[in-house]
Amino acid sequence: MYLQLELILVLGVLVAILAVILIFIRRQPPPPPEDTGARYTHGEREILNKLEEMRERLDKMIPPYGRVGYVPSSLEEFRELLGFSYVKLGGRELGERPHFLDIFENLDVDYLQASHKGVYIYIMRRGGKKLVATGSQYLDYLTFRFLAEFLDYI
Repeated sequence: MYLQLELILVLGVLVAILAVILIFIRRQPPPPPEDTGARYTHGEREILNKLEEMRERLDKMIPPYGRVGYVPSSLEEFRELLGFSYVKLGGRELGERPHFLDIFENLDVDYLQASHKGVYIYIMRRGGKKLVATGSQYLDYLTFRFLAEFLDYI
């Protein structure tokens, strides 16, 4: 009789231990699915959006050649990169020459950045080379310096 009671008591303890183990296993949160990607709170998403906007603005402010030290290898590539409609380097000309350009080209200047009727005119003389370019886009100081570096390398 004592043996039966002892066996029932041992089985009861084993069932209780098993129940505690099962309860413990069920209380643990399931691991997140691996293929859903990261989940962000509203604040984290807002910060990531702001960072993306700042990156886009930075890309517009600092052109690709300024970030990597890029120098185009040809006059055609240079014209396309900066969006010039007309470029003249030495005796080589690309694009349609504006009729009013003679006024500015005949000036004795080393650096000229001017605007005439919505067209920007850039003239630079450096190291015996003279670059004359026109386009519809205003070039900032760093890009204008890039013109000088381009004349050094070409």
